[in-house]
Amino acid sequence: MLKRFLTVIALLGFVLCAAAEESEKVFVPLKGIVVISPGFRPGDISVTDRGVISAELIANDQIRITGLSVGKSDLHVTAGSVSKLYTVTVNDNVREVFNSLRKDLDSVPEVEISINGNRVVLKGEVSSIDGWETLLKVLPTYGSSVTDLTVFRPAPEIMLSLKKLFEKAGFRIVQDTTDLSPGSLSLQSEKNTLILQGSVYCEEDMKSIQQLISTQDWISLDGKDKSKPVRFLNRVVIKPTLLDVGAVFVGVRQAETSAVGANLVKGGVRIAQGFNFSTIFSGGTNQSYNLGADAATILNLMAESGCKRFHRAGHLSFMSNESNEYKVLHEGGTLKVRVYGGAGGTGTLNDVPYGFIMRVKGGLIGSDQVKLDVQIEISTPALQENNDYDLKQSKVFTTIVAKLGETVAIGGMRNMIEESSGPSGIPFLRKVPGLNWVCAENTEAFNDDQVLLLIYPQVAGRTPPLKMPPSAETANTLEESGKTNKQRTEEANEKKGFWDRWF
Repeated sequence: MLKRFLTVIALLGFVLCAAAEESEKVFVPLKGIVVISPGFRPGDISVTDRGVISAELIANDQIRITGLSVGKSDLHVTAGSVSKLYTVTVNDNVREVFNSLRKDLDSVPEVEISINGNRVVLKGEVSSIDGWETLLKVLPTYGSSVTDLTVFRPAPEIMLSLKKLFEKAGFRIVQDTTDLSPGSLSLQSEKNTLILQGSVYCEEDMKSIQQLISTQDWISLDGKDKSKPVRFLNRVVIKPTLLDVGAVFVGVRQAETSAVGANLVKGGVRIAQGFNFSTIFSGGTNQSYNLGADAATILNLMAESGCKRFHRAGHLSFMSNESNEYKVLHEGGTLKVRVYGGAGGTGTLNDVPYGFIMRVKGGLIGSDQVKLDVQIEISTPALQENNDYDLKQSKVFTTIVAKLGETVAIGGMRNMIEESSGPSGIPFLRKVPGLNWVCAENTEAFNDDQVLLLIYPQVAGRTPPLKMPPSAETANTLEESGKTNKQRTEEANEKKGFWDRWF
Protein backbone atom coordinates (compact mmCIF):
# COMPACT_ATOMS: atom_id res chain seq x y z
CA MET A 1 0.00 0.00 0.00
CA LEU A 2 2.84 2.38 0.91
CA LYS A 3 4.69 1.54 -2.30
CA ARG A 4 1.61 2.37 -4.41
CA PHE A 5 1.18 5.65 -2.53
CA LEU A 6 4.80 6.69 -3.16
CA THR A 7 4.43 5.86 -6.86
CA VAL A 8 1.32 8.05 -7.13
CA ILE A 9 3.12 10.90 -5.35
CA ALA A 10 6.12 10.60 -7.69
CA LEU A 11 3.88 10.54 -10.77
CA LEU A 12 1.95 13.54 -9.45
CA GLY A 13 5.22 15.41 -8.91
CA PHE A 14 6.34 14.57 -12.42
CA VAL A 15 3.06 15.87 -13.87
CA LEU A 16 3.24 19.07 -11.81
CA CYS A 17 6.85 19.74 -12.87
CA ALA A 18 5.99 19.00 -16.47
CA ALA A 19 3.03 21.37 -16.34
CA ALA A 20 5.27 24.13 -14.98
CA GLU A 21 7.55 23.87 -18.00
CA GLU A 22 6.74 25.23 -21.41
CA SER A 23 6.47 22.22 -23.69
CA GLU A 24 7.72 21.94 -27.26
CA LYS A 25 5.35 20.37 -29.78
CA VAL A 26 6.38 17.28 -31.74
CA PHE A 27 4.23 15.55 -34.37
CA VAL A 28 4.77 11.90 -35.20
CA PRO A 29 2.84 9.99 -37.85
CA LEU A 30 1.28 6.70 -36.81
CA LYS A 31 3.92 3.96 -37.06
CA GLY A 32 6.39 6.72 -38.02
CA ILE A 33 9.63 7.88 -36.44
CA VAL A 34 10.91 11.33 -35.45
CA VAL A 35 14.38 12.07 -34.08
CA ILE A 36 14.74 15.02 -31.71
CA SER A 37 17.77 16.64 -30.07
CA PRO A 38 17.29 18.37 -26.70
CA GLY A 39 20.76 19.95 -26.87
CA PHE A 40 22.25 17.91 -24.02
CA ARG A 41 22.91 14.25 -23.20
CA PRO A 42 19.78 12.95 -21.42
CA GLY A 43 20.23 11.21 -18.10
CA ASP A 44 16.58 10.18 -17.83
CA ILE A 45 13.72 9.86 -20.36
CA SER A 46 10.14 9.72 -19.00
CA VAL A 47 6.99 9.03 -21.07
CA THR A 48 3.52 9.63 -19.58
CA ASP A 49 1.68 7.28 -21.97
CA ARG A 50 3.78 4.41 -23.27
CA GLY A 51 0.86 3.16 -25.29
CA VAL A 52 1.04 6.23 -27.56
CA ILE A 53 4.82 6.58 -28.04
CA SER A 54 8.12 4.92 -27.26
CA ALA A 55 11.36 6.89 -26.81
CA GLU A 56 14.97 5.73 -26.73
CA LEU A 57 18.41 7.35 -26.72
CA ILE A 58 20.26 6.65 -30.00
CA ALA A 59 23.20 9.09 -29.71
CA ASN A 60 24.79 11.44 -27.19
CA ASP A 61 22.06 14.05 -27.65
CA GLN A 62 19.46 12.41 -29.91
CA ILE A 63 16.22 10.63 -29.01
CA ARG A 64 14.17 8.47 -31.38
CA ILE A 65 10.39 8.70 -30.94
CA THR A 66 8.09 6.07 -32.49
CA GLY A 67 4.36 6.63 -32.90
CA LEU A 68 2.50 3.56 -31.55
CA SER A 69 -1.11 4.76 -31.56
CA VAL A 70 -3.12 7.93 -32.22
CA GLY A 71 -3.07 10.25 -29.21
CA LYS A 72 -0.89 12.54 -27.13
CA SER A 73 1.86 11.93 -24.59
CA ASP A 74 4.32 14.11 -22.71
CA LEU A 75 7.99 13.32 -23.00
CA HIS A 76 10.23 14.64 -20.21
CA VAL A 77 14.00 14.63 -20.70
CA THR A 78 16.35 15.46 -17.81
CA ALA A 79 20.07 15.64 -17.15
CA GLY A 80 20.88 16.75 -13.61
CA SER A 81 19.26 20.17 -13.12
CA VAL A 82 18.56 20.61 -16.85
CA SER A 83 15.28 19.38 -18.32
CA LYS A 84 13.11 19.74 -21.39
CA LEU A 85 9.43 18.90 -21.95
CA TYR A 86 7.89 17.76 -25.26
CA THR A 87 4.19 17.31 -26.09
CA VAL A 88 4.14 14.53 -28.65
CA THR A 89 1.09 14.12 -30.90
CA VAL A 90 0.66 10.92 -32.87
CA ASN A 91 -1.86 11.27 -35.68
CA ASP A 92 -3.10 9.40 -38.66
CA ASN A 93 -4.67 12.46 -40.29
CA VAL A 94 -2.48 14.46 -42.72
CA ARG A 95 -4.98 17.34 -42.54
CA GLU A 96 -4.07 17.95 -38.89
CA VAL A 97 -0.39 18.18 -39.80
CA PHE A 98 -1.23 20.55 -42.66
CA ASN A 99 -3.22 22.92 -40.44
CA SER A 100 -0.65 22.87 -37.66
CA LEU A 101 2.20 23.53 -40.08
CA ARG A 102 0.39 26.48 -41.64
CA LYS A 103 0.15 28.10 -38.22
CA ASP A 104 3.80 27.44 -37.39
CA LEU A 105 5.01 28.85 -40.74
CA ASP A 106 2.64 31.81 -40.87
CA SER A 107 5.64 34.20 -40.65
CA VAL A 108 7.26 32.63 -43.76
CA PRO A 109 4.83 33.52 -46.60
CA GLU A 110 7.26 32.39 -49.34
CA VAL A 111 6.63 28.73 -48.38
CA GLU A 112 3.83 26.98 -50.24
CA ILE A 113 2.20 24.18 -48.18
CA SER A 114 0.18 21.43 -49.91
CA ILE A 115 -1.04 17.87 -49.36
CA ASN A 116 0.13 15.08 -51.62
CA GLY A 117 -1.39 11.74 -50.69
CA ASN A 118 -0.64 11.09 -47.04
CA ARG A 119 2.17 13.65 -46.85
CA VAL A 120 2.49 17.41 -46.47
CA VAL A 121 4.80 18.99 -49.08
CA LEU A 122 6.63 22.33 -48.72
CA LYS A 123 7.82 24.29 -51.78
CA GLY A 124 9.16 27.77 -52.45
CA GLU A 125 12.19 30.04 -52.24
CA VAL A 126 12.90 31.67 -48.89
CA SER A 127 14.74 34.98 -49.30
CA SER A 128 15.00 36.22 -45.72
CA ILE A 129 17.45 34.83 -43.19
CA ASP A 130 14.89 35.03 -40.36
CA GLY A 131 12.37 33.08 -42.42
CA TRP A 132 14.87 30.36 -43.15
CA GLU A 133 15.84 30.07 -39.49
CA THR A 134 12.14 29.68 -38.57
CA LEU A 135 11.76 26.92 -41.15
CA LEU A 136 14.80 25.06 -39.82
CA LYS A 137 13.42 25.26 -36.28
CA VAL A 138 9.89 24.06 -37.12
CA LEU A 139 10.50 21.19 -39.57
CA PRO A 140 12.29 18.73 -37.21
CA THR A 141 9.16 18.54 -35.01
CA TYR A 142 7.09 17.05 -37.87
CA GLY A 143 9.43 14.25 -38.80
CA SER A 144 8.78 12.09 -41.85
CA SER A 145 5.20 13.33 -42.32
CA VAL A 146 6.52 16.41 -44.15
CA THR A 147 8.51 16.54 -47.39
CA ASP A 148 10.61 19.72 -47.62
CA LEU A 149 11.42 20.99 -51.13
CA THR A 150 12.19 24.61 -50.17
CA VAL A 151 15.44 26.38 -51.04
CA PHE A 152 17.08 29.52 -49.74
CA ARG A 153 17.81 32.26 -52.25
CA PRO A 154 19.31 35.44 -50.77
CA ALA A 155 17.31 38.59 -51.34
CA PRO A 156 18.86 41.18 -53.73
CA GLU A 157 19.68 43.52 -50.83
CA ILE A 158 21.64 40.74 -49.09
CA MET A 159 23.73 40.06 -52.22
CA LEU A 160 24.23 43.81 -52.77
CA SER A 161 25.52 44.21 -49.23
CA LEU A 162 27.95 41.32 -49.74
CA LYS A 163 29.12 42.82 -53.05
CA LYS A 164 29.87 46.16 -51.39
CA LEU A 165 31.83 44.36 -48.69
CA PHE A 166 34.08 42.72 -51.29
CA GLU A 167 34.55 45.96 -53.24
CA LYS A 168 35.51 47.80 -50.05
CA ALA A 169 38.22 45.16 -49.54
CA GLY A 170 39.67 45.95 -52.98
CA PHE A 171 38.06 43.25 -55.15
CA ARG A 172 36.01 43.88 -58.27
CA ILE A 173 32.68 42.04 -58.55
CA VAL A 174 31.63 41.43 -62.18
CA GLN A 175 28.69 39.74 -63.89
CA ASP A 176 30.54 38.38 -66.93
CA THR A 177 32.37 35.16 -66.02
CA THR A 178 33.90 34.53 -69.45
CA ASP A 179 37.00 36.63 -68.86
CA LEU A 180 37.88 37.15 -65.22
CA SER A 181 41.16 39.03 -64.80
CA PRO A 182 43.00 38.59 -61.46
CA GLY A 183 41.26 40.53 -58.73
CA SER A 184 37.88 40.26 -60.49
CA LEU A 185 35.35 37.92 -58.86
CA SER A 186 31.89 36.65 -59.72
CA LEU A 187 29.22 36.05 -57.04
CA GLN A 188 26.44 33.64 -57.97
CA SER A 189 23.68 32.02 -55.92
CA GLU A 190 22.38 28.58 -56.92
CA LYS A 191 19.77 26.97 -54.65
CA ASN A 192 21.39 26.81 -51.19
CA THR A 193 24.93 27.49 -52.45
CA LEU A 194 26.88 30.71 -52.89
CA ILE A 195 29.51 30.30 -55.60
CA LEU A 196 32.51 32.64 -55.77
CA GLN A 197 34.79 32.25 -58.76
CA GLY A 198 37.68 34.14 -60.30
CA SER A 199 41.39 34.52 -59.62
CA VAL A 200 43.60 36.53 -57.28
CA TYR A 201 47.28 37.37 -57.15
CA CYS A 202 48.34 36.01 -53.76
CA GLU A 203 47.57 33.94 -50.66
CA GLU A 204 46.75 37.12 -48.72
CA ASP A 205 43.80 37.70 -51.08
CA MET A 206 42.53 34.18 -50.40
CA LYS A 207 42.72 34.77 -46.64
CA SER A 208 40.88 38.05 -47.07
CA ILE A 209 38.06 36.25 -48.93
CA GLN A 210 37.72 33.67 -46.14
CA GLN A 211 37.60 36.42 -43.52
CA LEU A 212 34.90 38.33 -45.42
CA ILE A 213 32.71 35.24 -45.79
CA SER A 214 33.18 34.28 -42.13
CA THR A 215 31.56 37.59 -41.07
CA GLN A 216 28.26 36.50 -42.68
CA ASP A 217 26.19 34.50 -40.19
CA TRP A 218 24.03 33.07 -43.00
CA ILE A 219 26.92 31.39 -44.87
CA SER A 220 28.53 28.10 -43.85
CA LEU A 221 32.19 27.95 -44.91
CA ASP A 222 32.38 24.16 -44.88
CA GLY A 223 28.69 23.35 -45.46
CA LYS A 224 28.47 21.43 -42.17
CA ASP A 225 26.70 24.07 -40.10
CA LYS A 226 23.00 23.32 -40.72
CA SER A 227 21.92 26.46 -38.87
CA LYS A 228 23.32 28.56 -41.73
CA PRO A 229 21.14 28.42 -44.84
CA VAL A 230 23.82 28.86 -47.50
CA ARG A 231 26.85 26.72 -48.25
CA PHE A 232 29.94 28.53 -49.57
CA LEU A 233 31.72 27.14 -52.62
CA ASN A 234 35.08 28.82 -53.25
CA ARG A 235 36.29 28.45 -56.83
CA VAL A 236 38.83 31.26 -56.64
CA VAL A 237 42.39 30.33 -57.63
CA ILE A 238 45.75 32.05 -57.22
CA LYS A 239 47.12 33.02 -60.61
CA PRO A 240 50.90 32.67 -61.04
CA THR A 241 52.16 36.17 -61.86
CA LEU A 242 55.47 37.21 -63.38
CA LEU A 243 56.85 40.38 -61.78
CA ASP A 244 59.38 42.72 -63.33
CA VAL A 245 61.48 44.93 -61.02
CA GLY A 246 63.52 47.57 -62.81
CA ALA A 247 66.19 49.96 -61.52
CA VAL A 248 67.37 53.36 -62.78
CA PHE A 249 70.27 55.43 -61.41
CA VAL A 250 69.61 59.15 -61.05
CA GLY A 251 72.32 61.77 -60.52
CA VAL A 252 70.89 64.98 -59.05
CA ARG A 253 73.11 68.02 -58.58
CA GLN A 254 72.49 70.12 -55.50
CA ALA A 255 71.52 73.09 -57.64
CA GLU A 256 68.78 71.04 -59.31
CA THR A 257 67.10 69.55 -56.23
CA SER A 258 64.67 72.39 -55.54
CA ALA A 259 63.55 72.52 -59.17
CA VAL A 260 63.12 68.73 -59.28
CA GLY A 261 61.05 68.63 -56.09
CA ALA A 262 58.86 71.55 -57.20
CA ASN A 263 58.31 70.00 -60.62
CA LEU A 264 57.23 66.68 -59.12
CA VAL A 265 54.70 68.43 -56.89
CA LYS A 266 53.52 70.54 -59.81
CA GLY A 267 53.09 67.38 -61.88
CA GLY A 268 50.72 65.94 -59.28
CA VAL A 269 53.09 63.26 -57.97
CA ARG A 270 52.30 62.07 -54.44
CA ILE A 271 55.53 62.09 -52.43
CA ALA A 272 55.31 59.88 -49.34
CA GLN A 273 56.85 60.55 -45.92
CA GLY A 274 57.86 64.15 -46.63
CA PHE A 275 60.45 63.27 -49.27
CA ASN A 276 62.80 66.17 -49.94
CA PHE A 277 65.44 65.99 -52.67
CA SER A 278 67.39 68.82 -51.07
CA THR A 279 68.07 67.19 -47.70
CA ILE A 280 67.12 63.50 -47.49
CA PHE A 281 70.14 62.16 -49.35
CA SER A 282 72.69 64.68 -48.17
CA GLY A 283 74.26 61.95 -46.01
CA GLY A 284 74.46 58.18 -46.01
CA THR A 285 70.76 57.59 -45.35
CA ASN A 286 69.45 54.12 -45.88
CA GLN A 287 65.78 54.77 -46.56
CA SER A 288 63.20 54.33 -49.28
CA TYR A 289 60.44 56.75 -50.30
CA ASN A 290 57.38 56.04 -52.41
CA LEU A 291 56.82 58.37 -55.35
CA GLY A 292 53.23 58.07 -56.56
CA ALA A 293 53.90 57.76 -60.30
CA ASP A 294 55.45 55.35 -62.78
CA ALA A 295 59.16 55.54 -63.65
CA ALA A 296 58.62 57.18 -67.05
CA THR A 297 56.63 60.03 -65.45
CA ILE A 298 59.25 60.58 -62.73
CA LEU A 299 62.11 60.64 -65.26
CA ASN A 300 60.27 63.02 -67.58
CA LEU A 301 59.49 65.44 -64.76
CA MET A 302 63.10 65.34 -63.55
CA ALA A 303 64.39 65.88 -67.09
CA GLU A 304 62.13 68.91 -67.50
CA SER A 305 63.76 70.28 -64.31
CA GLY A 306 67.20 70.10 -65.95
CA CYS A 307 68.23 66.77 -64.40
CA LYS A 308 69.10 64.40 -67.25
CA ARG A 309 71.73 62.10 -65.75
CA PHE A 310 69.90 58.76 -65.79
CA HIS A 311 71.01 55.23 -66.48
CA ARG A 312 68.96 52.06 -66.47
CA ALA A 313 70.75 49.55 -64.27
CA GLY A 314 68.58 46.72 -65.60
CA HIS A 315 65.64 44.69 -64.36
CA LEU A 316 64.73 41.38 -62.76
CA SER A 317 61.84 39.12 -63.76
CA PHE A 318 60.60 36.43 -61.38
CA MET A 319 57.42 34.68 -60.26
CA SER A 320 55.61 36.49 -57.46
CA ASN A 321 56.11 34.85 -54.04
CA GLU A 322 57.66 31.85 -55.77
CA SER A 323 60.37 31.16 -53.20
CA ASN A 324 62.25 32.67 -50.28
CA GLU A 325 65.47 32.96 -52.27
CA TYR A 326 66.77 36.27 -53.64
CA LYS A 327 66.83 36.88 -57.38
CA VAL A 328 70.03 38.67 -58.44
CA LEU A 329 70.79 41.40 -60.97
CA HIS A 330 74.53 41.99 -61.43
CA GLU A 331 75.94 44.71 -63.66
CA GLY A 332 79.69 44.97 -63.30
CA GLY A 333 82.52 42.44 -63.30
CA THR A 334 84.21 39.67 -61.37
CA LEU A 335 87.63 39.62 -59.68
CA LYS A 336 89.74 36.49 -59.53
CA VAL A 337 91.02 36.32 -55.96
CA ARG A 338 93.40 33.61 -54.78
CA VAL A 339 92.41 32.10 -51.44
CA TYR A 340 94.98 29.99 -49.57
CA GLY A 341 93.77 27.04 -47.54
CA GLY A 342 96.94 26.21 -45.59
CA ALA A 343 100.70 26.47 -45.31
CA GLY A 344 102.53 25.76 -48.53
CA GLY A 345 99.35 25.56 -50.56
CA THR A 346 99.01 27.21 -53.94
CA GLY A 347 95.49 28.34 -53.12
CA THR A 348 92.39 28.49 -55.32
CA LEU A 349 90.99 31.27 -57.47
CA ASN A 350 87.57 32.49 -56.30
CA ASP A 351 85.23 34.78 -58.19
CA VAL A 352 84.37 37.98 -56.32
CA PRO A 353 81.68 40.04 -58.05
CA TYR A 354 81.83 43.84 -58.01
CA GLY A 355 79.87 46.70 -59.49
CA PHE A 356 76.09 47.08 -59.11
CA ILE A 357 74.30 44.12 -57.51
CA MET A 358 70.57 44.10 -56.73
CA ARG A 359 68.90 41.21 -54.91
CA VAL A 360 65.10 41.03 -54.65
CA LYS A 361 62.56 38.60 -53.20
CA GLY A 362 58.88 38.78 -52.31
CA GLY A 363 55.87 39.50 -54.45
CA LEU A 364 52.26 40.60 -54.55
CA ILE A 365 50.31 41.18 -51.34
CA GLY A 366 47.16 42.26 -53.15
CA SER A 367 45.76 42.91 -56.58
CA ASP A 368 47.86 46.08 -57.04
CA GLN A 369 50.48 46.07 -54.28
CA VAL A 370 53.84 44.38 -53.72
CA LYS A 371 56.08 43.80 -50.74
CA LEU A 372 59.72 43.30 -51.66
CA ASP A 373 62.90 42.72 -49.68
CA VAL A 374 65.62 44.59 -51.58
CA GLN A 375 69.40 44.45 -51.15
CA ILE A 376 71.46 46.98 -53.12
CA GLU A 377 75.26 46.81 -53.29
CA ILE A 378 77.74 49.02 -55.10
CA SER A 379 81.30 47.79 -54.76
CA THR A 380 84.68 48.71 -56.22
CA PRO A 381 88.10 47.02 -55.92
CA ALA A 382 90.81 49.34 -54.53
CA LEU A 383 94.49 48.58 -55.24
CA GLN A 384 96.63 48.15 -52.09
CA GLU A 385 100.38 48.72 -51.58
CA ASN A 386 101.06 44.96 -51.72
CA ASN A 387 99.36 44.73 -55.12
CA ASP A 388 96.36 43.12 -53.45
CA TYR A 389 92.83 44.48 -53.72
CA ASP A 390 90.39 45.66 -51.09
CA LEU A 391 86.73 45.49 -52.08
CA LYS A 392 85.05 48.71 -50.94
CA GLN A 393 81.28 48.33 -50.62
CA SER A 394 78.18 50.40 -50.02
CA LYS A 395 75.06 48.42 -49.17
CA VAL A 396 71.39 49.16 -48.70
CA PHE A 397 69.00 46.63 -47.15
CA THR A 398 65.36 47.65 -47.10
CA THR A 399 61.78 46.39 -47.45
CA ILE A 400 59.49 48.30 -49.76
CA VAL A 401 55.71 48.22 -50.03
CA ALA A 402 54.48 49.90 -53.18
CA LYS A 403 51.73 49.89 -55.74
CA LEU A 404 52.37 48.17 -59.04
CA GLY A 405 53.72 50.57 -61.63
CA GLU A 406 54.73 53.20 -59.08
CA THR A 407 58.27 54.22 -58.22
CA VAL A 408 60.32 53.91 -55.03
CA ALA A 409 63.42 56.09 -54.48
CA ILE A 410 66.25 54.48 -52.49
CA GLY A 411 69.31 56.27 -51.10
CA GLY A 412 72.36 55.41 -49.01
CA MET A 413 75.12 55.06 -51.66
CA ARG A 414 76.46 58.58 -51.94
CA ASN A 415 79.15 58.48 -49.26
CA MET A 416 80.90 55.44 -50.71
CA ILE A 417 81.03 56.93 -54.19
CA GLU A 418 82.33 60.28 -52.93
CA GLU A 419 85.03 58.72 -50.74
CA SER A 420 86.20 56.43 -53.51
CA SER A 421 86.24 59.02 -56.29
CA GLY A 422 89.32 60.65 -57.72
CA PRO A 423 90.29 63.19 -60.35
CA SER A 424 89.71 60.71 -63.15
CA GLY A 425 86.82 58.82 -61.58
CA ILE A 426 86.40 55.71 -59.44
CA PRO A 427 88.90 52.93 -60.27
CA PHE A 428 87.22 49.96 -61.97
CA LEU A 429 83.72 51.45 -61.64
CA ARG A 430 84.50 54.17 -64.14
CA LYS A 431 84.86 51.35 -66.68
CA VAL A 432 81.86 49.31 -65.58
CA PRO A 433 78.92 49.59 -68.00
CA GLY A 434 76.01 51.15 -66.20
CA LEU A 435 78.17 52.74 -63.49
CA ASN A 436 80.66 54.68 -65.60
CA TRP A 437 78.06 57.38 -66.22
CA VAL A 438 78.14 58.34 -62.54
CA CYS A 439 81.67 57.26 -61.61
CA ALA A 440 83.76 58.69 -64.48
CA GLU A 441 83.61 62.28 -63.22
CA ASN A 442 86.13 64.62 -61.70
CA THR A 443 85.94 65.13 -57.94
CA GLU A 444 84.81 68.76 -58.04
CA ALA A 445 81.75 68.02 -60.18
CA PHE A 446 80.86 64.83 -58.34
CA ASN A 447 80.84 66.33 -54.86
CA ASP A 448 77.78 68.33 -55.85
CA ASP A 449 75.75 65.22 -56.75
CA GLN A 450 73.22 63.11 -54.93
CA VAL A 451 72.80 59.55 -56.16
CA LEU A 452 69.32 58.02 -56.11
CA LEU A 453 68.19 54.61 -57.24
CA LEU A 454 64.64 54.37 -58.58
CA ILE A 455 62.97 50.96 -58.23
CA TYR A 456 59.78 50.32 -60.19
CA PRO A 457 57.91 47.00 -59.77
CA GLN A 458 55.21 45.98 -62.25
CA VAL A 459 53.53 42.92 -63.70
CA ALA A 460 55.62 41.71 -66.63
CA GLY A 461 54.07 42.69 -69.93
CA ARG A 462 51.80 45.30 -68.40
CA THR A 463 52.92 48.81 -69.31
CA PRO A 464 51.40 51.41 -67.00
CA PRO A 465 50.00 54.48 -68.77
CA LEU A 466 51.80 57.79 -68.43
CA LYS A 467 50.13 60.06 -65.93
CA MET A 468 51.26 63.04 -68.00
CA PRO A 469 52.36 63.16 -71.64
CA PRO A 470 56.10 63.83 -72.11
CA SER A 471 57.19 66.98 -73.82
CA ALA A 472 58.96 66.82 -77.17
CA GLU A 473 62.24 67.57 -75.38
CA THR A 474 61.98 64.69 -72.89
CA ALA A 475 60.00 62.09 -74.85
CA ASN A 476 63.10 59.93 -75.38
CA THR A 477 64.44 60.22 -71.82
CA LEU A 478 64.02 56.54 -70.99
CA GLU A 479 65.72 55.46 -74.23
CA GLU A 480 68.59 57.88 -73.68
CA SER A 481 69.18 56.49 -70.20
CA GLY A 482 70.31 53.17 -71.66
CA LYS A 483 73.21 54.63 -73.65
CA THR A 484 76.84 54.41 -72.54
CA ASN A 485 79.13 57.41 -72.13
CA LYS A 486 80.92 56.44 -75.33
CA GLN A 487 77.69 56.46 -77.32
CA ARG A 488 76.68 59.79 -75.82
CA THR A 489 80.09 61.33 -76.71
CA GLU A 490 79.99 60.03 -80.28
CA GLU A 491 76.46 61.35 -80.82
CA ALA A 492 77.39 64.72 -79.33
CA ASN A 493 80.43 64.98 -81.66
CA GLU A 494 78.30 64.15 -84.69
CA LYS A 495 76.03 67.09 -83.87
CA LYS A 496 78.98 69.53 -83.64
CA GLY A 497 80.05 71.56 -86.61
CA PHE A 498 83.42 71.14 -88.37
CA TRP A 499 85.14 73.99 -86.53
CA ASP A 500 83.79 72.83 -83.14
CA ARG A 501 85.17 69.33 -83.65
CA TRP A 502 88.68 70.53 -84.64
CA PHE A 503 89.05 73.67 -82.56
